[in-house]
Amino acid sequence: MRSDHQRGFTLVELLVVIAILGVLAGLGTQLIGYATKRSSIGVAEHEIQRLILGVESYQIDYGDYPPTSMEQEYDITGNGLDLGNESLVAHLASRARGRTYFDFSEEFLENLDGDRLGNVDLFEQMRSVFGDDQLREYLDPWGVPYVYIHNRDYGLEFSVTQEGGATRVTSGTSEKTATFHDPLRFQIWSAGPDGIHQNGSGDDVSSW
Repeated sequence: MRSDHQRGFTLVELLVVIAILGVLAGLGTQLIGYATKRSSIGVAEHEIQRLILGVESYQIDYGDYPPTSMEQEYDITGNGLDLGNESLVAHLASRARGRTYFDFSEEFLENLDGDRLGNVDLFEQMRSVFGDDQLREYLDPWGVPYVYIHNRDYGLEFSVTQEGGATRVTSGTSEKTATFHDPLRFQIWSAGPDGIHQNGSGDDVSSW
């Protein structure tokens, strides 16, 4: 006859253990998902801070921030989508003054809409570090282009890419004061984990 300490688990005990393991597995999955989300948000915040430094360095050399729209600034023809992002990438990648202003992570660079500069003189003048005239977008960790708006274009609407297609955005404002964020500089934001632009609010990751 076996002593008590040698007896096996009963069916009820096994079911309890299985239930506990199931709960722990569910919690583990949630924690991993949360950690992944926080990690992606951290990447977006870091990239935005790097972009800010790049834009400020550009301003030191040129006396102004990159324009929101290369189509308006240089009278070139494009599809009107993600203008600020494309302009930001093109200007920060320019070697016209002997240096570039941002070290782009290749994994986040794409030409989603196939846009090109289409101006040989401007291309040669800008001396892009990429060596071609593609108008690339710089993507956030969720694969959506960041939004960039120069302060002189605050209040205007722009077409940008988000999860599921294109949408219209405008510069972000403070809920308390109803004034534009960073009124004398520029705004940069990511659509955040949901991939939907909310003008820098909600779960968007912004420069302010």
